[in-house]
Amino acid sequence: MSRSSTEHGSHDAIDPAETTIESLFADLNTVTVETTAPRADAAVHDIKQLLVEAYERGLLDSGVRELQPRDAAEAFVGSVIFASPLLVEDGVFDIGAHLFGSTVAGVPIYLLANTLFVVVLTYALLEWTGRNQQETTVFLRSLPVRVVMILVVSFVVATVLMTVWGRVNGWASPIAAIARITVIWTVGSIGAALGDILSDNDSPPAVSAPPSATPESNDASEADAAATADRTAAAALTDSALVDALQAEFDDLESAVGAPHREAVTRIRAETVQAALDDGFGDRIQKYTTRDIAEAFVGSIFFAIPFLVEDGVFEIADYFLSVRFAGLPVAFLLNAAFVLVMILALVYWAGPQDVRIRRPLFGVIPRRLIGIAIVSFLTAAALMTLWGRVNGWADPVVALARISVVWTVASFGASLGDILPGESSGADINDDLAALGDAARNTDA
Repeated sequence: MSRSSTEHGSHDAIDPAETTIESLFADLNTVTVETTAPRADAAVHDIKQLLVEAYERGLLDSGVRELQPRDAAEAFVGSVIFASPLLVEDGVFDIGAHLFGSTVAGVPIYLLANTLFVVVLTYALLEWTGRNQQETTVFLRSLPVRVVMILVVSFVVATVLMTVWGRVNGWASPIAAIARITVIWTVGSIGAALGDILSDNDSPPAVSAPPSATPESNDASEADAAATADRTAAAALTDSALVDALQAEFDDLESAVGAPHREAVTRIRAETVQAALDDGFGDRIQKYTTRDIAEAFVGSIFFAIPFLVEDGVFEIADYFLSVRFAGLPVAFLLNAAFVLVMILALVYWAGPQDVRIRRPLFGVIPRRLIGIAIVSFLTAAALMTLWGRVNGWADPVVALARISVVWTVASFGASLGDILPGESSGADINDDLAALGDAARNTDA
């Protein structure tokens, strides 16, 4: 690269996850409004063309997401893919019977709890994980229509599949049929949400031609041809050359604007280059945020749910408790140690991201290790309890053994769910806790 971004000032405080193409466009628009130099307009136009190319390559993120008809199709496909394997599992009947049969004053509390769980899970997938994105279409001022769409699509898919495949006994008992469908819906909603959020079909902001390119002497076709030529030239660049081209255009912009605006241009340059390098040339994960916890929660569910319908979990749990030495369940303890080692391996040693240990507990224990282990265990325990796979905790030791089997695979999903999206946006969890402590002290005072 022809020049390092650090040559233009220190910007250690820049969070690439907070930099979006919309924020860069807004900052560039501010520069053009505050200066009248024609060269500045032309440079900003060229920078925007390069930013659009960087966005389409995934080097820059968008801060907004617009609901499109294609999203419903992607949710449908994802729901079918995730739901279909569970249609042949008889464990669905046992779980459905539990959801329908556990009542308080005639109200199926587990069925209602599972429905609430699906809604929260879908919302968590779309709103709490990955990068910050604002939905443009909301319902009742706050609920994203995308959440409602995914819930409806996945429920319809589960209903149709269960009916066509004869897994609801011809709707002889509608409540029992809905209970079984709810089990499939839980998994299908995950696939629907994943199918939607993995898509990348949002359009970047439009790039207007600079005023110097649209006088009366130039017709619209010439301006369009020039814009097309600019986009074609940008598309031909490699990622590294694209960043170099951005640097060169920022040089032109800095020379075109007056001294009062150069500091703003330098800041925009730093944000642009850092964000492009962050997404294009690998992440270094250092912060541990509440968003990471949410990602671990979602990842653990992805891996855990297929095991909830398998009766083999019971046999493995019995084996864990049967192998003893000096009265200790050796196999159970070895499996717990194996889980912790695997989390370390996936996150810090052999994983797909460069994850650094920062602010460890007691100076030695990685926070992410503890967070992933706890989140995945609590997720496995909650799901096993909700779906009646621990026999109502009649024997807590047996229940813990069964949970530990599901915890093993849930921890893998939690590890990958945490680190695969890269560095999460938001403040470090230690800073959040410190802020809460300060607020509590101020309230007491």
